[in-house]
Amino acid sequence: MRPCRSCGASLEASRDGIACPRCGADAPGAAAQPEAPAAAPGPTRVTKVLLAAAMAVVGVGFAVMFFARVDPPQEPAPRARPLSTKLDALCFVDANGDDAPDPVVWQDGKTRGRVVVVDGRTGQGIWTSHEIEGPDALACADPNTVLAGGGDTALRALDARTGKERWVAKLPGAPDEVAGGDGCATVVMKDGAATGIKLEGGAAADCPTAPQPSAITGQFWERKKNPQVVQVGGVEVVLSAPTEGPPRLTAEGKRGGESLWKKELPARAPLSGRRPDLFLVASGGAAVVLGVDAVNGTEPRIIALDPGSGAIRYERAAGYLGDRLSVAKASGPYVYVVSGAAVSGAALRAIDPATGETAWRATGLPSP
Repeated sequence: MRPCRSCGASLEASRDGIACPRCGADAPGAAAQPEAPAAAPGPTRVTKVLLAAAMAVVGVGFAVMFFARVDPPQEPAPRARPLSTKLDALCFVDANGDDAPDPVVWQDGKTRGRVVVVDGRTGQGIWTSHEIEGPDALACADPNTVLAGGGDTALRALDARTGKERWVAKLPGAPDEVAGGDGCATVVMKDGAATGIKLEGGAAADCPTAPQPSAITGQFWERKKNPQVVQVGGVEVVLSAPTEGPPRLTAEGKRGGESLWKKELPARAPLSGRRPDLFLVASGGAAVVLGVDAVNGTEPRIIALDPGSGAIRYERAAGYLGDRLSVAKASGPYVYVVSGAAVSGAALRAIDPATGETAWRATGLPSP
């Protein structure tokens, strides 16, 4: 029902219009009520599945992008520790085939140790052997073989390239010193007896090409030789120290037996066993001397002498070498020095003969 717009009478709605029974007025029909818009159809099951799949693909894409851009965390590389030795053995092989001498020393202490080979160019460890009780004898019998002996009667042959054990020979006694020959070696036992051995297989055999055994062999006796003599560019350079009084070093250059020059050096010989130690090598066209400060005789010094004139090319303080000089050998481009402290152990360093500066300090390897 609705009122008439003319007279207010009640009217009934009609689709075709309305005629008022009171006044007869016509009025437009009641407007059809608009239908409520149909609700948007909800997602079907198939739509939901497709939507979930699409979202999964997008998530995988982001994950791929993330892991492609961000590297996974890496374990930190172990830091190489400085090599330490308490023995004065030092020899050379070619362990990596670069035709440069690679130093061989004992790593660690006197009761237990490992043979370690160091890259002669960089000072980085190349390989280390298994642990040997009572390390003592050590020799580079040839460029491919290292011979090592401990506190027992065994002598071990190690491959210079890999450090792997080739053979173990049983000796009449504990080895003390080893001298390499042509395909063989002479081994001196601690009781002074000597025996020959083949480098191929380790069988006993005479070794006439090896140096004759001596009761005073080894690095200790090598540095006790007084005077020391080296050849540098056709000049014989002689280093000596007095056996009594302050061990002030004196150097002399000779050619054909005639003296070219002679001078007292601004250094003393270090002492061990109450006797002077002399260190003289020929390297880089110079005679290189290691001594200690002439005033108080404690700080190491490196002195390079011109062989023809005896002039001092340089003199460098080298306190970093420690209070104990053990070995100085020249091979290839460097002078290799083993030095340090008797208690804490010694280090192996390569010294540039042209400047007296340290080229590197050797680093060891973790135990195999």
